[in-house]
Amino acid sequence: MKSKSMQCKNPVHRQMISDRSAISSTIDVMVFLLMISLSAVVLMPVMLSSGHNEALQDVAAYRYDGQLLQSLLDSRVEGFEYTIMPSAFTATIIIPAESTMHLYKYNNIFAKEHTSRTFADLIAEGMLFSLRTEANGKYYYLHSFSAGYSQAIENALEEHLNRRIGGRYNYKLEANWQPVPGCGPSGQISVGAVPPGRSFRQSALISVPYGHSVSLADISSPADDLKFELAVNSSNKEYELRSMFEECIYFAASNASASIVEMYFPEDSLQKISTGHINFVSMGASLMGMPSGGTVIGKAIATDILINAANLTGNMCLNSTNITMLTEANVNLAASRIQEKHTNDVYSYISDAMSEEINDTIQVMMQTDDLITLLELRDKQLYSIYMHVQPPAAEVTLVIW
Repeated sequence: MKSKSMQCKNPVHRQMISDRSAISSTIDVMVFLLMISLSAVVLMPVMLSSGHNEALQDVAAYRYDGQLLQSLLDSRVEGFEYTIMPSAFTATIIIPAESTMHLYKYNNIFAKEHTSRTFADLIAEGMLFSLRTEANGKYYYLHSFSAGYSQAIENALEEHLNRRIGGRYNYKLEANWQPVPGCGPSGQISVGAVPPGRSFRQSALISVPYGHSVSLADISSPADDLKFELAVNSSNKEYELRSMFEECIYFAASNASASIVEMYFPEDSLQKISTGHINFVSMGASLMGMPSGGTVIGKAIATDILINAANLTGNMCLNSTNITMLTEANVNLAASRIQEKHTNDVYSYISDAMSEEINDTIQVMMQTDDLITLLELRDKQLYSIYMHVQPPAAEVTLVIW
């Protein structure tokens, strides 16, 4: 019986041992987990370093951007030349790189050498030549010859940047400057494409060869010690103080506008040309060689400057005469009209911009009779007005991506 019972259990026991499906499934799961682990081991360093690598690339691009901008500003310009095309001329006039740029011996803007110059020099002078105003969505250059000069600078910058970067980065280079910050004509140079949101930016400041500046003493004369003392002791103290500061703002605007106008409308020289009291051959020699018809060329240049200045004022009527007539009366009227326009623009801008500040200063002045405190407040306010018409440095910005 015993052997028979054992014989009955053995087949079941053998059947359980021979069923290996559970073991096979377990092995499959373990192999799958092993493959996932191996994949994680292989891919994890890559995933962890991608952000680090991207950050390193960003730092490299940022450093390269700064080095490129400084290198560009310090680099020498080779063979710079440009074409001017005043409306009075029918043929192009090319100024070679080795010649000077005298237009009138009284006009410092054109009296610049173009040999052994850096891009910083070129950009700084370009800020003066590219000065323009906007009216009805259009830009008008202050200088008759500015368009060709500005385009030549941008071409030189673009050629240099393309050669230096060599397709590794896209770029955008801009330079901006205003004689009166925030108001009036502005100079701009722009090369390259519009940058995306993710880009790297470096900026530098360069000095503009602006030969004119507003004096603090000039704009402070309406508020000298005697006039200021009369104002603070007046029965209408607040009104007198406000009128005093407004007059100082007008003096600042008038001085600033005179400096701007003198840059592109040399009234003294134009008067001498209109009366024939100038050596045309000497004037034109450095500009375009020794012309045989110096008088004709000189008058053509002067007429073109007169027309350009008149157009900036917007339909200015010159004594009901033909605007192309180069007369003393037309030159005088053009000078007064364009300066009046700039003065009014600058005065309105500064008055609005400083209204709250001046009001606060006057309210503090109304609360004290201490002369030392009053003088300190006056001097601080006058300096603030002065800084509104002080030409800043030009800002050059390079963006790469």
